[in-house]
Amino acid sequence: MKKVMTLAAAGMIALSAPAFAGGFSDPIVEDVVVVEEAASSIGNTGLALLGLALIAGIIIASDSDDDDRIKR
Repeated sequence: MKKVMTLAAAGMIALSAPAFAGGFSDPIVEDVVVVEEAASSIGNTGLALLGLALIAGIIIASDSDDDDRIKR
């Protein structure tokens, strides 16, 4: 009977120990600060116009050669 009581007491202590280990407190979460630099849309406009001019130049160069090959 003494062994059974000892094992029961040891089991109760083992199961209850994690419940009191450190207690419970809400986690501390710090606010995340995000810093973004403002970019102007004028700088992007120049690149868009340059790309558009490049594509237009490629289309014009490829269309001018097609007319010379057609014979009717």
